[in-house]
Amino acid sequence: MTLSKRHHYIPQFLIKRFADEDNMLYLFDKEKGAFAKERRSPKSVFFEMNRNTWYFDGMPNDNMEKLYAQLDEKFSKDLAEITHTGIITEEALTSILVMASSMKWRLPANDNLFDVKDKEYPYDKLPVNIILKKEDGSDHKEALDYLLNSELFRHTKKLIFPFLPFYDNLNISEEKLRRVYQNSYVNSNPNIKSILGDVPLIESDSNNLDDFGNFILPLGSNDTFICNNSQMKRVQHIAFYVNKDLAMFHQAQKYVVCKDKEHLQSIIDAYAYLQTIGQTEIINRYVFLFI
Repeated sequence: MTLSKRHHYIPQFLIKRFADEDNMLYLFDKEKGAFAKERRSPKSVFFEMNRNTWYFDGMPNDNMEKLYAQLDEKFSKDLAEITHTGIITEEALTSILVMASSMKWRLPANDNLFDVKDKEYPYDKLPVNIILKKEDGSDHKEALDYLLNSELFRHTKKLIFPFLPFYDNLNISEEKLRRVYQNSYVNSNPNIKSILGDVPLIESDSNNLDDFGNFILPLGSNDTFICNNSQMKRVQHIAFYVNKDLAMFHQAQKYVVCKDKEHLQSIIDAYAYLQTIGQTEIINRYVFLFI
């Protein structure tokens, strides 16, 4: 069976929601300080070759990429339903929360953070229970130890970590779910354009795995998912949209895309000005003041 090779760390269905009518995007390279010569399709941005291909007993497999594909299909349907109807059911909201949380661990920018959290969360701290049996029905401790110490299991944690904010002492916490539901909403504004960077999740605290903090995730050029404990459930000032894009540009490691080149250039220019006056480090904190 042929293994997949082009593994998107930002789902293609999400990238498409930022593209223009021709399904194309302008790409800016922060390292080079320049736009790509040609526009790009969603397929050709935000991916790494074989990123989710791992070896087990010397054999390559892309099962993790297949699992991401299944999750993305679910996320895509729920997101389409939310933006079409404007109604957010608890199931759909949970889906978007899991999408946001899972995307965090798909990003190359967070590989170092994953390495740290991998050590902090061994098997016995995770809400999973793996049982391997010998032919006689007894526990196969050697096989379990081999699996738990494998590179494959280590990276499987990228699929487990997104669910930790829903748990308390290894059990689903209704209180935590209720709080996140109360703090979450989708803001839609057809009059704005948004950029998308290679680190799309804007977080108030990126280090906490056990709970959802305040965060912002653009869901398309006009739609933004917001989780914020202010209880306002609305954008309080038009300046939010500019600051959101500035935060997106600030934390991008290398690539930023937008369907409107002039809008992206305006964000680049505004960010360059903030650099000259030494205020780029307050951008991410400042954006949460407008929601």
